[in-house]
Amino acid sequence: MTTTTNTTSSPTLNQYGTYSGGLSTGSKTASETSKTPQTDAEKTASATKGLGDNFQTFLTMLTTQMKNQDPLKPLDTNDMTKQLVDFANVEQNIGTNSRLDKLVQLQSAGTASTNLAYLGRTVAFEGDNFQYTQGMTQAPLGYELATSAKSVRVDILDANGNIVRSMPGETTAGTKHAVSWDFKDNNGRAVQPGTYRLNVAPVAENKNDTIKTTTYTFGTVAGIGNNKDGETVLNIGTSEVPLSKLTTVY
Repeated sequence: MTTTTNTTSSPTLNQYGTYSGGLSTGSKTASETSKTPQTDAEKTASATKGLGDNFQTFLTMLTTQMKNQDPLKPLDTNDMTKQLVDFANVEQNIGTNSRLDKLVQLQSAGTASTNLAYLGRTVAFEGDNFQYTQGMTQAPLGYELATSAKSVRVDILDANGNIVRSMPGETTAGTKHAVSWDFKDNNGRAVQPGTYRLNVAPVAENKNDTIKTTTYTFGTVAGIGNNKDGETVLNIGTSEVPLSKLTTVY
């Protein structure tokens, strides 16, 4: 008589410090880890499908309960009605979310279409870096002081941080001061095209005080997108400028 023996290999510790040859410990497969997060529309569709399945289960349980209820202690009508109303409210909320998702998509599409008008346009915005190109006749630079200053020095710096040109600036607060630069250095020589930066150095009446300064620069819009917060941003040079930071479109 031949006896057949079923053998089960016991888990062994491999070179990675984990056990192999045994039962799964719940590690996720590659297909599970590669799943992308659901969009709002997908979440709404999943919730709608789940609601339908749950509602069918609820009706089955409810009818079974009614069939097997104690005649002397029947199911409370008010409680049953409340449960039905609760399900109806959930269904209405999911339906509302679905319609809101569609409205948001339509609004986003309309906004994106409108923002295309910025492409190729020169705009002024809060910032300090700008690009000087050959043939440029004006640089719409500016600044604003939070409080009045004793004196103000306006510097134009090159890409290496060296001062190319220094000029005296306006000292009053609460108004945007324009910076007029003729694209020449302190010796009157024309500068080369490239990346430059506007720096404003105010001096307060009290030397221990610091004056907050907001600078305004310019650039040409090369692209349009959204940042991680969903806000529309304009691609200007190497910077992403929020649409809310724009001050002028030329």
